[in-house]
Amino acid sequence: MQFPQRDRIRYTPLFCEENIWWLARSMLDEGFDPAGLRVLYLSNAWQSILLANQRAAAQGRLVIWDYHVVLQARLDHIEYMFDPDTRLDFPEPLANYLRQTFPAQAELPARMRTWVRSIPAASYLGHFRSDRRHMLGRVPLSAYPDYPIIMPPVGARCIDLSDYRDMHKALADGSVVQPVDALARG
Repeated sequence: MQFPQRDRIRYTPLFCEENIWWLARSMLDEGFDPAGLRVLYLSNAWQSILLANQRAAAQGRLVIWDYHVVLQARLDHIEYMFDPDTRLDFPEPLANYLRQTFPAQAELPARMRTWVRSIPAASYLGHFRSDRRHMLGRVPLSAYPDYPIIMPPVGARCIDLSDYRDMHKALADGSVVQPVDALARG
């Protein structure tokens, strides 16, 4: 089984939650093991996290995001991260992605430390809803994705972007919230 190539995935800048929804959907459709795919929401209570090697920042500079969404995938007992917005490889082995993307968390003030909501990809695909209102006034409508908004199947419980981003909110979707450093420990 081959991983998708960055230049062949559905991608709209600044809509990482939707980009990852489409990536997870395509990987499941291609036969990837659902148990090996997790959607990761990166944020914190202050909606202010630091990431390195993001294409939105100048080379060698950090970017501050209110949140970011990536996909973790396991293939042949190796963990990888898929981040369409990184300068690193696509995918990048998990340990290297963590080391190259996140500054030493213990050295950061609490308001800049990254927390992760890890969601089984199949659950995310079945519940995620984005009405894109978080981008109103931030980017022109012409910068929005050229496909309809993502909605869960009829009758399924909707979980909005704001709920996934809230690291204090308990969700009935199989997600787990932990500090980003815990990802390195497995």
